[in-house]
Amino acid sequence: MLFEQGVRIALLFGIGEVPAQGYEAAVVCLKTRSAPVEESRRLSRKALERLRSAGARQIQFKYCSTFDSTPKGNIGPVTDELMTALDTSFTIAVPALPVNGRTQYLGHLFVNGLLLSDSPLRTHPLNPMTDSNLVRWLQLQTHRRVGLIGLDAVRSGRLEAPEGVAIALVDAIADQDLEAIARAFVDLPLITGGSGLAIKLPTVWRERGWLEATSAAGLRVSSRPGALILSGSCSAATLGQLDAWKQAGGKVISMNVQALGSGEIDALERAALAAIDSEGVALIASSAAPAYRVPEASAAIERAFGDLARRLTPRAGKVIVAGGETAGAVVEALDIKAVELTAILDPGVPALRSLDERRLGMALKSGNFGSRDFFRKAVERC
Repeated sequence: MLFEQGVRIALLFGIGEVPAQGYEAAVVCLKTRSAPVEESRRLSRKALERLRSAGARQIQFKYCSTFDSTPKGNIGPVTDELMTALDTSFTIAVPALPVNGRTQYLGHLFVNGLLLSDSPLRTHPLNPMTDSNLVRWLQLQTHRRVGLIGLDAVRSGRLEAPEGVAIALVDAIADQDLEAIARAFVDLPLITGGSGLAIKLPTVWRERGWLEATSAAGLRVSSRPGALILSGSCSAATLGQLDAWKQAGGKVISMNVQALGSGEIDALERAALAAIDSEGVALIASSAAPAYRVPEASAAIERAFGDLARRLTPRAGKVIVAGGETAGAVVEALDIKAVELTAILDPGVPALRSLDERRLGMALKSGNFGSRDFFRKAVERC
């Protein structure tokens, strides 16, 4: 969302060095949503230190727009950790993302018009959201006083810290509310919430002269030969994308997951190299049905995709991955520390370029994201 507003972005996988030149924002990707509380606090504090050392003017603790957490954390504890580190006595919490149907009114979160506690998030396996009252939910997670800035205050421009409140949930049901919130709190050292504020903050930054006049949207990855597509997802969206690829004449190399220990990876490597030589693109897809995805099998599939990525990237300048866990395995196997965004392929799916000497063109998508012709677009634009 920042990129679409013309902000040059560096995306870091884990806590590495923040690029010092050429970027106006950096996003550090951490696995803190469901990690143990103390681990989440430690990782977030370390990320904060790296961002501050790079000169960050404002820090956002970004979490899911459905406020995924339990009464024991992790949103409250991480917010506490960051407030202490930044020596600030007040911050806001704005999970609302109206464009995706996440709205907050009177402190209650709605998902596509349903109270959070009546939505499918009620039965989330890790973070069941059984209470829509986020003021009450967040208060269970922190010793600091939690309060509310209601929609009336947002719409009337009376956006200020309530007396005695350290963390204020802020109502928002439309993008105009996000803009009012962004304008009111652009100078806070710490803000927290979903990605919705990123839609409106760049407008204020630009008015203050904090952004360059040029847009980031025109960046493209330099053309490089050879593309590798790795599909480890069995979601309906990805299956449709594979079908569209085949209907357009593309070939799919199937991974026999039950033969991974008997030369299957070597055979896949040979087939992929032949496809890159003849077609310029190799697409390898797992043949495992969802029912086969027990933890042991999933781990073996992820290792296999990571191994294939390592073997094939010397011949492929573009790596396109479908499936969140598969993407994580590939990024780790290729030792990718940071990337920059170069284009938007589909909503929620950017084209990327690795910030190392390889300059790999990349696209990493979760299973249910992307249009039917996603693979074609990714090959053309990464």
